[in-house]
Amino acid sequence: MVRDVGQIFHLFQGSNVWRFDAQSFYAKEGLALKSRLATLWKSKQKRDVRYFGTTSMAEASPPEKVENLPMVQRENSVGGQSDEAGLLSASMFVDACFFRFLVGKGGITKQMLEKDTDVSLQIPSPKEAKQGKYLVIQGESQEALDNAMHQVNTIINQAIKSPQFQYSHFVSIPLALHPQLLESVKAFQKTVLEFDDESGMSNKGIDKSIFVKHTTFHLTLLMLKLWNEELVQNAADCLQKVTPRVHEALEGSPLTITLRGVDCMKGNPAKAHVLYADVEPNDQAGRLIKASQVITEAFTEAGLVMDKDQTQTLKLHATLMNTTQRAGGESGKRYKKRIPFDATEIMEKYKEHQWGEYHISEVHLSQRFVYDTNGYYRSCNSIPFPEIPSRALTPES
Repeated sequence: MVRDVGQIFHLFQGSNVWRFDAQSFYAKEGLALKSRLATLWKSKQKRDVRYFGTTSMAEASPPEKVENLPMVQRENSVGGQSDEAGLLSASMFVDACFFRFLVGKGGITKQMLEKDTDVSLQIPSPKEAKQGKYLVIQGESQEALDNAMHQVNTIINQAIKSPQFQYSHFVSIPLALHPQLLESVKAFQKTVLEFDDESGMSNKGIDKSIFVKHTTFHLTLLMLKLWNEELVQNAADCLQKVTPRVHEALEGSPLTITLRGVDCMKGNPAKAHVLYADVEPNDQAGRLIKASQVITEAFTEAGLVMDKDQTQTLKLHATLMNTTQRAGGESGKRYKKRIPFDATEIMEKYKEHQWGEYHISEVHLSQRFVYDTNGYYRSCNSIPFPEIPSRALTPES
């Protein structure tokens, strides 16, 4: 998924500055701006007018006038005298989470970009970014500005696809809604941590920090990178709109899943990184996968899913242990390099463990690393699954 990062363009005349965005280029009122620009260019003040943005002015709409815009100013020559030639300037709206990718380690990315495009970049500091998210580019030619803006977009799009730019949200099935299951998960953690010292637990890479919080126990249906409020709202709306299609995929019938046994993700149990409770592969699990495919298709159509995630096969699992959470030493900080653990004995003990059968009542758009008062991931939106008829309900449904 590649999303355009919006650009803000400026028109200068003397001390007046007009600002308008790229989305306004297609408005019907564009002729008004074309006429305004033509008048300015024909005037004696032609050299004081600078226009940045689209190469076609015919479709541009009247900009919003902004007085005393501080971030785009004419450069002065040494000695404080005005440089009649001046430097061209352009500003781009960039979400603050991408600034670190534009700067790079030790500022190397910024330096290379400036050198390659012959421009100077003004990137807001983290403190300044709280007040505004405009990247200012200054250069001697429109070609240099265009080239720099293109490279900025390229860097941002590469960052979005990079593992260093983490997933922020996910579509989840909250299993933590079931008290009996939570008790089973807590008992599992307690048992594993209390293994006899003779088992050498401390030498097997097992410690408390790698256990998933029982209040966040869940199934993941889809991972998402939503880096601003607009994207989050789009995802929330998408989930709401897909409700009828999800119910149709489930044929309007209640859904239950069965959790049985444990398994490790990818590879050797003696060097495990993820241990999970397995979803029994029966007709009910197949129905959930079908509903999940409907959700993934809807989010993909809305442009909210990374390319590599659009066709990824869903593996239904509820994570119990994950080494990405491992805390290191007294500082409590996570290790940069993942350290595996030996899950051999755990898998032997719990390979046929019955976690139970549970009714799936809802699906959430969840935010990672942020939690609601009940301890589960913050819900940005949720939709219901078909309910069990009241006469058929049991305490653990």
